[in-house]
Amino acid sequence: MMERVTARGRKTTPEQILRKEFSSLINVGAAVDALFTGAAMTSAMGVGNLKFRAPVMSELIKREAVARFLLEHMNGSMLVLRDGSGGTRVYVSAGMVREVPVPPAIAAEMGGVIAASEGWAGHLDDEGGHVVDLTAPSPGPHYNVNLLLGNRIGFPHALQTTPKSVVDRLGRGNFRSHAATQVLSTRWDMRPEENGFPANRQFYLAEGCKKIFYSAQPNHPNIASAVCTHLQNRTVIRYETRCGLTVERTIFIVPQRAGEPLAVEAQQIRIVNRSGRKRSLRLVYTGMFGTSADHAVFEDVVYSNVIMQARILRQGGGVAVISPDYYPEYAREDVRFHTMLVYGEGGPAFPDEFSANYNDFVGNGTLEDPEGICRLSNNLYRKGPGFFALGCALALEPGRERVVGNFTGLVSKRANPQFSDDSLEREAGALILRFSDPAELGRTLDAVRAFGTEYARFMQVASGDLAFDTYFNRNLPFQVLYQTFVSRSCCQTQKGHREIGFREIQDLFASMYYLTGMGKADFVRELIGQWSARVFEFGFAYHNFYWAGKEPGMWSDDALWLIQAVYRYVTLTGDLSVLGERCEIAGTSPVKARTVYETLLAILRYSGEISVGRHGMPLLDRADWNDCLSLDNNYLNGIEKEAAYRKQLEAGGEFGQPFDSDYSESVMNAFLLKLALDETAELAHMRGDQAVYSKLAALSEKLQAAIQTHAWKEDFFARVLLNRYKHGEFTYMGAKGDGLSADPAIDGTYFLNSFNWSILAGSANEEQVSVMLDSLEKYLKTPYGIKLCSPADMEKLAHGTATGHYFPGDRENGAVFKHASMMAAAAMVKAAKEVRDGALAARLARLAYWMIDLTLPYRTLEHPFDTCGNPRFCTQYNNSDTGENIGPMLSGTATWLNLTLVSAFGVEISGDGIRLDPVLREEQESLALSMNTGKAEYRIAIRKPKGFRRCRDGGCAVELDGVTMQGNLIPVFEDGELHVVNVMFR
Repeated sequence: MMERVTARGRKTTPEQILRKEFSSLINVGAAVDALFTGAAMTSAMGVGNLKFRAPVMSELIKREAVARFLLEHMNGSMLVLRDGSGGTRVYVSAGMVREVPVPPAIAAEMGGVIAASEGWAGHLDDEGGHVVDLTAPSPGPHYNVNLLLGNRIGFPHALQTTPKSVVDRLGRGNFRSHAATQVLSTRWDMRPEENGFPANRQFYLAEGCKKIFYSAQPNHPNIASAVCTHLQNRTVIRYETRCGLTVERTIFIVPQRAGEPLAVEAQQIRIVNRSGRKRSLRLVYTGMFGTSADHAVFEDVVYSNVIMQARILRQGGGVAVISPDYYPEYAREDVRFHTMLVYGEGGPAFPDEFSANYNDFVGNGTLEDPEGICRLSNNLYRKGPGFFALGCALALEPGRERVVGNFTGLVSKRANPQFSDDSLEREAGALILRFSDPAELGRTLDAVRAFGTEYARFMQVASGDLAFDTYFNRNLPFQVLYQTFVSRSCCQTQKGHREIGFREIQDLFASMYYLTGMGKADFVRELIGQWSARVFEFGFAYHNFYWAGKEPGMWSDDALWLIQAVYRYVTLTGDLSVLGERCEIAGTSPVKARTVYETLLAILRYSGEISVGRHGMPLLDRADWNDCLSLDNNYLNGIEKEAAYRKQLEAGGEFGQPFDSDYSESVMNAFLLKLALDETAELAHMRGDQAVYSKLAALSEKLQAAIQTHAWKEDFFARVLLNRYKHGEFTYMGAKGDGLSADPAIDGTYFLNSFNWSILAGSANEEQVSVMLDSLEKYLKTPYGIKLCSPADMEKLAHGTATGHYFPGDRENGAVFKHASMMAAAAMVKAAKEVRDGALAARLARLAYWMIDLTLPYRTLEHPFDTCGNPRFCTQYNNSDTGENIGPMLSGTATWLNLTLVSAFGVEISGDGIRLDPVLREEQESLALSMNTGKAEYRIAIRKPKGFRRCRDGGCAVELDGVTMQGNLIPVFEDGELHVVNVMFR
């Protein structure tokens, strides 16, 4: 008989074995790293009393002398400890525990590894930069990654064309320009750690044909130290070599300039000679251009090679540009290139060697030790792939430095009506001319930093917690900005070409405040217009899009998010004229247009009157916000549903009547619809459109009645109402008694978003909030956060649901889906301000902050090899069993964390003014905010005694510019002046 053992089914861990056998030696609360000694899994070896769990034992047995000693004395289980004097002790257990004498050299080597492990996570500096040793083991694929963003604001189609990059701690990763177009190629690999082709952005230094340095080889014997610092929108990697060189790399994306390429990523390489002798070096820089035939990578990789040839542009005998030359006409509209400038006293020089063949360059060696480094082939090959290497001589006098500028870019027909066959020469030439000035790289990097600083000025906080303040003031705003342009389509583990999702307009909910604060309100308006143009005449929207849309009307939540964005924009700016802005109507030929206001009304007509079920709530369709909540396998997309509806009308129906079906209804989308109706009604009131206001108010009231009648199920709001079961086997999913629980101990299933949006939409009453909170804490709260749902057997209803896709605890099947968890925190903060019961309010606020603390990414530094996320950027999920932070890095988590914190700080901007209604932590006694709306600045100081305080309970005084206000509403100033505000709780 064979014994089946799985990762999730394994009963005993190696750590448990060590804690049992060496209980007297392992400190309470201390971390242990352990491995089984063999496949029998009956004994273990490990290191105890660590600051946090880290792969110390794995690192110890990589060292030959240490491994030989440990294996020689292995008898049963083994425990390694570092004692208080810095020495190392080893214990074995085979029936009894005994200590093994350790030779001094072995003890010192082991002690050094154990001591160093405390620094393997790196640290965050005063700028919020993640500083990490390149030789340390990495906790996970997202942990040591940075994100870079270009800047095309003010240029055509910025949403689609803004370039973006992923950079790991060795400088690897991919670079994309417009949409998903690869400039530097993605690594199509099963390992999430490998994003870009490993040659990307790397370089070698050779001396006398001998390699002395490779940028992606920090463990080379010549490297004395190697440190990466990931900062906002730039990465700096610094090496010290044992032969006396300092090498520093700075990687960033160049902001758009008129007449220059659509996308350019720069890497400044600075080499300083500290050796005391003259050095004659050669620098060889490499990369792999992305392909114009993405589909061929999956189907016919030879095709992707034979449709291209190598090309260079020469100037003065040097290689000014190296670029792949594609044959198909469609592939010539995006021209990738690389330029290298070698700065010297006589002006910049171009490289004098090149290679366009990976196999020639590597030979029988490896990428780390290529055979062709001494002399590049200088041969123009007739086919791909798009590998490139450029070489140049670097003479370095003692104490002097040399700088090399590398520019990888793309010249494109997209957004360029002047594009022609000579665009590469013209645009790359303009780039070269500008950066021929050696100081221009520094000036451009300063401009990148200045933009980030100006963007983040919308709100800065001083809470007394430096780590929190640095995160909120620097890293969180940048992630929100990045997501505004990139959606979920380009981060370390998102290697595919996911397009901009319609629902990802949620990112604009937060970034519009920052953009408006720096005077970019017109750009926010432009983005709203681009999303509005993806809505069909009937009122459904494309699920996602780049230049063209796709999956029309398949996800029922999509178009409803647009209304929240428009409402936030109008209340923030007071710009009602955006409602009269004309936009295209998706799917029309010839193209029709209508106003944004008419688009919102079409969405409400479709989602609130036509595409509704038997209880008057929006149909679920393919799914709603939860992609794995796919319960109607025979759903119709928007185009199919419209055609079926037309037939219904032809049979005698009246336009505006509900679509006749037995499809399921999304209760979450009923809440989204309720909010959309209320917000659009308010916009109609602002416009003086009383007829529309009255209609929408009536629809909202009718919907609210339906929600209370049909969706409230004693202890929670349902998630979905089910209509297709003729004998009532299942009538709803979510809440007590639905018959769908996968846990015998729970009577029913519970879905977090029913809690979230019932509060955010104003549908839940205070008693319901209290009852749901009890259920949430009982069924959804875990040590690692609030789960998306309790165990649910959705495969009873349909195939291809979350239950069928994922292990329990992963992703949509019961993970801590932090996007939804932050919606929950936002709902709790809102409710904490509004409910009458002060004890309930305090409880809500306490739970909200608990979830916030589990989401703040820098807290992964406390246990990095368990949480494995990124210390600067939010990831999307926490596994609800282990706490591991699972990617991708891009999600609504950062956006809703930002919205939640701003709400908790008490800043609520509306058409009436700025309401100051803070809900601070109970232990917090003060908070200082600076805010820049683009029209005025505010300095807000909040003071309160310890304990829970809120404005609703009284005892709150607001002082504006030295004058005590009546209430907590202050004006939205447009005078460009600084206004001082004090909020004081008794």
